[in-house]
Amino acid sequence: MKRNWYARMLYSYFPLFLLTISVLVFLTFLIVNELSRKETQKADLVSTRYIADTIDRTLGDIELRLLEEIASAKLYNDFLEPGPEQQTISFIYDAASGLRKMVDRQDKIASVYLYRAADSEVLTTRGMTSLMGFGDAEYITESLQRRGETGWSAPRDYKERSSDSAEKVISMNKWLPLPFGGEGLLVVSVRMYAIEQQIDSMTNDQLSFLRLWDDERNLLYVAHGREGLKGHTLNRLRSEKSGWTFESGIQSGQLYAWVSLISYVWIGIGLLTIVGAIIGLLYITKRNYRPIQLILNRIQSMQLRPDENEAASSVKDELMIIDRALERLISQTVDYEQRHHENLLVQRRQLLLDIVESGESNSARARLGQLMPLEEAYLEPRSLTVMIAELNGDDLKPDQSLLKLAIMNVVSEMANGEQMGGWAEWFSGRRLVAAIASVNEEAPSREKLSELARQVREWIIEHFGLSFTVAVGHTAPSWDGAAGSYADANSALQRKLTTGRDILLIERMPGGSELHAHPYLQLFADFVREFRLTSDSWRERLDELFAAFGSDQLRDTEIRMLLQALIQMLAREFGDLSERLHSQFAKEVLARMLGEIQRAATMADVQAILQEWLKEVYRNYVAINEMKSHRAMISEMRTYIEENFDNPDLSLKSLSDRFQISGKYASYLFKEEYNMKFVDFLLQLRVERACRLLVTTDWTVQDIALKVGYANSISFGRVFKRVTGVTPGEYRKKKGRSE
Repeated sequence: MKRNWYARMLYSYFPLFLLTISVLVFLTFLIVNELSRKETQKADLVSTRYIADTIDRTLGDIELRLLEEIASAKLYNDFLEPGPEQQTISFIYDAASGLRKMVDRQDKIASVYLYRAADSEVLTTRGMTSLMGFGDAEYITESLQRRGETGWSAPRDYKERSSDSAEKVISMNKWLPLPFGGEGLLVVSVRMYAIEQQIDSMTNDQLSFLRLWDDERNLLYVAHGREGLKGHTLNRLRSEKSGWTFESGIQSGQLYAWVSLISYVWIGIGLLTIVGAIIGLLYITKRNYRPIQLILNRIQSMQLRPDENEAASSVKDELMIIDRALERLISQTVDYEQRHHENLLVQRRQLLLDIVESGESNSARARLGQLMPLEEAYLEPRSLTVMIAELNGDDLKPDQSLLKLAIMNVVSEMANGEQMGGWAEWFSGRRLVAAIASVNEEAPSREKLSELARQVREWIIEHFGLSFTVAVGHTAPSWDGAAGSYADANSALQRKLTTGRDILLIERMPGGSELHAHPYLQLFADFVREFRLTSDSWRERLDELFAAFGSDQLRDTEIRMLLQALIQMLAREFGDLSERLHSQFAKEVLARMLGEIQRAATMADVQAILQEWLKEVYRNYVAINEMKSHRAMISEMRTYIEENFDNPDLSLKSLSDRFQISGKYASYLFKEEYNMKFVDFLLQLRVERACRLLVTTDWTVQDIALKVGYANSISFGRVFKRVTGVTPGEYRKKKGRSE
């Protein structure tokens, strides 16, 4: 059995190991050398291009900023035209000061000066001088001869005066005025030392080298000044802006040298590794098969359940038996640890609940030592403060336990940062209670506790997007006063609408006396009366109501209860006046509004929500009153028409004069109410009256026309025929025969 087990272990993976290692080693030897060389060259090229681009951008930014300032300043354009004004001390001082500010704003700039071609005068940061006495006259002379060459020069020595020490710079000149003027030169010189320092900051002299050459293959600079270093050149890159060639590579004896030797050194190391791996494989297999066999024997000797015994007998591979046993053991261990952790969290939460709500501090001291919710030093504090953080918004869901745990840890960590102990537990989906313990002889000040509450609140808002209102109770000398501190903080939270703050630090809140609703009922009655009278004073009454809430420091629940009573009074008064108003007092609308009020964090938010709803109700109520007034007017107007339709002067104008409205508006109201124009209604009355008179009397048509409001029988006959289709005489004959 032992030999079979050992042979099975060895033969199962030894051939595969040998084949895999052999293929990988030889393939690696073939490709790693070339791959390493290419990747090294590519990385070096990227680094060199970055350095060259950075230098070009630096020089370009300097050139662009100076040209913009020169072009935008009228002072320097005036300098190019010699005259008495350009010779004044004030002009020279202002111009030199402007150049000096340009130099001060750019730490890489050595000098900026202007050359005026008309009289060979040079304006520098020190003032005005002639070309003959200027230390950089040679460069100006060369620039005048090479007018078309306006790029950056090779490194050269620069000094403004003969007494100054020379400084290595590179220079650039532009003809003024811009862009193609010929009246003078702008010369900018940049310190070569600043360029060299910038290059040194972007190179690693322990690994690579970098050299700068000009177009004539003159060596300008070596990074870090290490000229004696030798290495393999990998890349050459020429900058079009500066005209320099950047030559870079890997130093001899460094990374590239080690990579180059891989084909010779690592082949031997690889072979030795394979031989050592084979020897180690044989030794480890021989050494380890006995413990595995012992483990298997112990597993088989265990009293397994029937179903497990069947599964074990059906498995011929011993490793599968070991795997199943270990899997079962790990599962039981994880399940036990999870239950133990959950039970510990529940016990800690219940312990803090007992301390702050029931005041069981004496019996809790032994449980504190067992559960260890705080560090041992804080279990017997010299001062203790209870802090409550209540979520402004919906409760956290049960599946957000990880978020709750993170917030608890944030409170503890921030308290530790202030040299205090923090123990936080969630009492509900929206309320976090924390006990802040201190062992210092002097209790923490209210300012320090306020700062801790502010830091906790701002951190949670920034990282989790949750808004909390934090209340801090009074500081107690031990766990015995935790219940009183919690009661103070809880009382403060019940009035967060009236306080209107995010951090509540009220030492003692008013007691829990009953709410006296009678004064508010009178305010409600005044408010409803102003609302019914369609007076804008209801807005002032609403402000007075919320001001009373704040001055009386009512609890949040009391404020919401009173507002619900006000809404019910409005519903009884106005809810049944129209369908539109009825919809404003529907259960769904009121439930949505009351939910928004419940989630509001400040009194101003509550007032804004209620006032927005009241504005809509008020608009609908005013519209109903206006409609009732219009209907009464239309009814009176119809009665007047029916009584005076026989008046020939009856018209829209006479109606508008009588009822003090415009004729167009009177016609609109009539049309809206009776779906008929005023003229058609008047015509209908007159024709109906004429028909009755034609049948029941023997009056002439002229008399009947006068009776129904027409001046003559011709116009009456024309209108009558248009309405009935027959003339008045034909209508009388036809009706007489039918009678």
